[in-house]
Amino acid sequence: MAKLKSLAKHQKKSVLNKAIDFFIKSIYHAYFVGGYVRDTTLGLKPVDIDIVVEGNAVKAAKALNLKLKGKLCIYEEFGTASIITEAERIDLASARVEKYSSPAKLPHVYPSTIIEDLNRRDFTINAMVMSISKEDFGEIFDPFNGLKDIKKGLIRVLHKNSFNDDPTRIFRALRYKNRFGFKIEKKTKILMKEAIDKRMIQQLSGQRILNEIKLIFSEKKYQETIKDLSDLLIYKIKKKDLELLPLLGPNRIYLYLSKLDTDGFPLKTEEREIMQDLNKIGSTISRLEKASTNSTICNILSPISDQIIEIIPLIRQELKGKINTYSKLKKIKPFVKGNDLKKLGVRQNRKFKNLLRKMLDLQLDKNIKSKKEAIQYLRNMKIHE
Repeated sequence: MAKLKSLAKHQKKSVLNKAIDFFIKSIYHAYFVGGYVRDTTLGLKPVDIDIVVEGNAVKAAKALNLKLKGKLCIYEEFGTASIITEAERIDLASARVEKYSSPAKLPHVYPSTIIEDLNRRDFTINAMVMSISKEDFGEIFDPFNGLKDIKKGLIRVLHKNSFNDDPTRIFRALRYKNRFGFKIEKKTKILMKEAIDKRMIQQLSGQRILNEIKLIFSEKKYQETIKDLSDLLIYKIKKKDLELLPLLGPNRIYLYLSKLDTDGFPLKTEEREIMQDLNKIGSTISRLEKASTNSTICNILSPISDQIIEIIPLIRQELKGKINTYSKLKKIKPFVKGNDLKKLGVRQNRKFKNLLRKMLDLQLDKNIKSKKEAIQYLRNMKIHE
C-alpha cells in the first residue's frame, strides 16, 4: 500500500494534503473511503475526495474549511458536508449504519464505527478505507477483500439483499463493469437478475432513476451500459437507436429518455419537447429525404427546435443542403399577414390560419413573387364569400 501513502502525501500545498494535515493533527478518526482507494489502486486519478469521519462530519467539515476556504455545503439530516474549492471537491460523511424500512426506499441513518459503515456499502471494491489519522496513517481496512476483487476484476455485492435494499445498485454495477472493464461476480449476477425479475427498479422514484440515467450518460462507455440495460430487459432499445446515440452529442440522453416511460420523471417542459422531436427524428429524416419543394422543407422543419435540426446532417450528411436551404427560407418575411386577410373580410378561424400557410407556401415556392400579386391571387379566390 506504499503507492496509496505516497499519492496521499505528494504536493504539500494541495487541497488533498491540507485535508490530510488537518486530520492528522485533529481529534477525529478519519479515512479516505471507496472511490479514492479503489481508483488509486487501479492507477486512476480519483475524481472526488471522499472522507468518512468517526464522529461529527459536519463539525469536522466546518473546521477543515477554515483552512481550505472553499464553498461549504451542509446536509445535517444525513450527517454529511461538501467543501468545493477551485481545484478539488471533498465530501465528508459521518460513519453510519443504514436501516431500510422497506425495499427501494431511502434508508434511516444512525451513527456508527468505520467497520459498521463499511458493512452498508454497495460493492467490495468500494468497501475499503485508508486511515488519515496520526496513529495509523496509511493503514488499509479491507474487511470484504475489495483489493482482491480489484485484482480479479470483479464487481461483488456485500450481502444477498443489496439490490433489494437499493435497486440503484443495479445501474451502478453495470457502470462500474464497463468503466473498469470488470465482470460481475457469478452470485452477484444471480442476485441482480432476481431483483430485476421482482421489478425492484420500478419501485424507485422517477427522480432516482433519472439520476442514475444521467450518471450513465456521463460515462465514456455509456453505450455498453445502455446495451446491458436492454439485454437485461430493464429498458429495451433498438439497435438503430443505440447506434444513433453517439451522433447526438449532449442530446443523446433525450433520445434515450424518449424511448422510456418517463411519466414519473421530473423533466422540464423544454426537455420533453426535445424528447418529442428526437422520438420523431427518423420519420422527419425520411420525409425530408423525399421533400422536393421549399414549402415542403419548411413545413417539415418549422415545428422542430433548432438544436434538433442541427443534428440531422450529422445523421444524414446528404441532407445538409436542405438544412441550409431551410435556414435561409425561415428568414423570409411573408407577403400576406393576418391584417391583410382581415381587410379582405376573412374571419379568424381554421381557414384563416390555413390560408396564411398556403400563401407562404406559394411565396416560398416562387409561385407568387410580390405582395401585390399575392393580394390579387386572394381576390381571385373570392375568399370573403
